[in-house]
Amino acid sequence: MKQGVTLRSVLIGLVLIPANAFWVVLTEIMWLSGQPATISLFYNVIFILVPIVVINMGVKRFRPHWALQPPEILVVYTMLSLGTAMCGVDLITILVPIMSHLHRYAPVEGRYAEIMRHLPDWLVVSDPVALESTYVGQESIYKYANWRPWLGPVAWWSAFIMALCAVMWGINLILRRQWTENEKLSYPIIQVPMILASEPERLFRNRLFWTGCLIAGSIDVVNGLHVLYPLFPKFPVVYIVNIQSFFPERPWSDMGWTWVSLYPFAIGMAFLMPTDLAFSCWFFYIFWKLQRVGAAYIGMHGMPGFPFIAEQTAGGYYAIALIALWVTRRRLVRAARMFMGRAVEREAPGERGETRMAALLISGGMAFLIWFCLRAGMSLWITIALFGLFFLISLAITRMRAELGPISHDLHHVGPQLQILKFIGSTEMPKAYPNDTVMFGFFNFFNRAYRSHPMPHGLEAFAIAERLKFSHLHYLAAMWVAIPAGILSAFWAMLWLLNKYGATQTIGPGEWFGRETWIEVDRWFTAPEATQMAPTYAILIGLGFSLALAALRMAFRWWPLHPVGYAISGSWSMDQLWAAVMVAWLIKALLLKYGGARAYKPAVPFFVGLIIGEFMVGSFWNLYGVIMEVRVYHFWPY
Repeated sequence: MKQGVTLRSVLIGLVLIPANAFWVVLTEIMWLSGQPATISLFYNVIFILVPIVVINMGVKRFRPHWALQPPEILVVYTMLSLGTAMCGVDLITILVPIMSHLHRYAPVEGRYAEIMRHLPDWLVVSDPVALESTYVGQESIYKYANWRPWLGPVAWWSAFIMALCAVMWGINLILRRQWTENEKLSYPIIQVPMILASEPERLFRNRLFWTGCLIAGSIDVVNGLHVLYPLFPKFPVVYIVNIQSFFPERPWSDMGWTWVSLYPFAIGMAFLMPTDLAFSCWFFYIFWKLQRVGAAYIGMHGMPGFPFIAEQTAGGYYAIALIALWVTRRRLVRAARMFMGRAVEREAPGERGETRMAALLISGGMAFLIWFCLRAGMSLWITIALFGLFFLISLAITRMRAELGPISHDLHHVGPQLQILKFIGSTEMPKAYPNDTVMFGFFNFFNRAYRSHPMPHGLEAFAIAERLKFSHLHYLAAMWVAIPAGILSAFWAMLWLLNKYGATQTIGPGEWFGRETWIEVDRWFTAPEATQMAPTYAILIGLGFSLALAALRMAFRWWPLHPVGYAISGSWSMDQLWAAVMVAWLIKALLLKYGGARAYKPAVPFFVGLIIGEFMVGSFWNLYGVIMEVRVYHFWPY
């Protein structure tokens, strides 16, 4: 067994995590010059990985015994991916403004009175000096008066995130053998880092790879110069045309804006996806547009939320999770038997200890999460329901990435806390469960969207370990080092940025996530809406429809529609990506039909080149904007 996790690989990861967090936070929150954590393959990590690989090739030539081995490079990749998940736009960067917004604006705006009555003071920052520094800026986070009030709340929330990750990693340990060794899922997301780490010489000698790099890179170079010098020409690859503009009258105008954008990196990533998933993504995107048109045609467009596309796609996520549990049921029963000390057939070395470690992580993590919520005044049944739904969504994301590798997965504004609120009703919830309602505001930080979810990166790391034949338990140790390092780096980067520039002075979201969150919670208290069961019914419809799609796929091998495409196609991300996915699907389908595997395999380096070329040049513009403190071209998302 290869020793993939070495001291030097872990140290390299630990050194790079804070710098990476600093870059990502400045990019996403300060300058809004790209959102690296909103796609499945973080482009900032690839940008860091490529120079490591190139330098390592030179070291390997002159000092072979100094060179990093492929498993070591991939350890660095995984640690950076986990660090990015912590500091990405869907986790700690949302939490920091949530922690500080109430005490900053409640005295000024005269709102939030009901929230303040039920607010756990140990989870927020209330010191006026620290808040002044955070929101006005021009200060240093290293001043005692500025960082000391943050210490307690940051410690509590860090422990909370660690407990979340403990449960995720326990689930990953249980799933690992079934999904990685028995089913041998393809894990498309790890193809690019695996090729970079394991076959760099072969890749860099491929002309098609460099052709793809040149095309994507040239587009970004020209468009980047156009932003800095508007008289310079540009390549119109994003927001080329809005199809809605051709249909100005109802019901067709109700389809909403439907831009055609051809992101080169997205074409490359979609080419690596299975053809049935790529087809399903753009097919169901059009399906959702037609639902809106149909709603307008029958006069239902005035009903708030109808046709509840977000809820239908949430039902699709739950269906994928339930299907994954059903497929893994024998492994779950086996794990339960081993945990209880019973004998099982063909027990692998270390399997029983691994199962007990998984049980310890899950039980310990859940115990802390429940205790945390009860201490904050939440009800036990709501706590259990919320985390049950959250981990089902986490399981669905992990499964869809392991099996099919979608470019992005977000599920905006339909998290478990909103599902519970709508089920109980926003009229009754604040009255009967006021503490739970307030905590739902805090929990927006890990349920607003799920684009940079950490759980799938853990299972993908286990897949890397299995393919390269080194210890997955050593890999687990490296990941467990990366998670707290990523958490602390994310908090540090956010607080440094806000104290330096001021939360209200950023070009990017800055303090917006806190305002968005608490205004919504305040509305639940002060302007509750009538109870609606329609969103819950929409979730059940999406669940049933996705299960039917899965049944049809099992019954008919030719059935082209995939439940994952149904689940992810109603999202903000697919609004940006659908046309690129359609183009990649068409190219791949034609290659496979007329050339078969002989035509497909040689073409892969070209599409990998599209990905790496755009990631490298696009990341360069991100860094240029951060260093020069100017707005620059960002290739994603717009």
